[in-house]
Amino acid sequence: MNHWKWMFTASVILGLLTSCAAPRKTAPTPSPHTPAASGYDESFDPVSLNDDDITFPQESNPQEVWQSRKSTATSREERPNVQISGFRVQLMATKDMQTAELIKREALEKFAPDSINVYVEFDSPYYKIRICDCQNREEAERVKQLAIERGYRQAWIVRTRVWSNPPIPELPPPAANENP
Repeated sequence: MNHWKWMFTASVILGLLTSCAAPRKTAPTPSPHTPAASGYDESFDPVSLNDDDITFPQESNPQEVWQSRKSTATSREERPNVQISGFRVQLMATKDMQTAELIKREALEKFAPDSINVYVEFDSPYYKIRICDCQNREEAERVKQLAIERGYRQAWIVRTRVWSNPPIPELPPPAANENP
């Protein structure tokens, strides 16, 4: 009886192994003598076009361009104002636009003496109130510390696009419901 058990087990294992193996399929090899079989006409020679050479204008060093513009600019308004990679300090984020505008007005009053700009940026679904246009992390750290001192304890630094020559902030006129 043991002999039959052993034979049955061996045939089941052998059957499983052979049923799992798939037949091998080989891709047909293209004939090297038929260029049309590949579908590409390789007889074209671009040198035979006799086109004029393309000349590109000499690229200037961006640092040199900036230095030359900086030296010719006499006032803040004459310098170029472009967006660059930098840092801002985020004071808070809210889903309510009116709350964001109220916080912006409050921040403008608190940071106007230091000539720090206040921005409201919409990043669905949040309105983010951010301040300053810092070009390096150290400057952003100082502004963050100032924001904490002015009552924004949850302020944090975010990497974002900033203005290279931000406008000087002005205090907005009082709202219609405020008493002067």
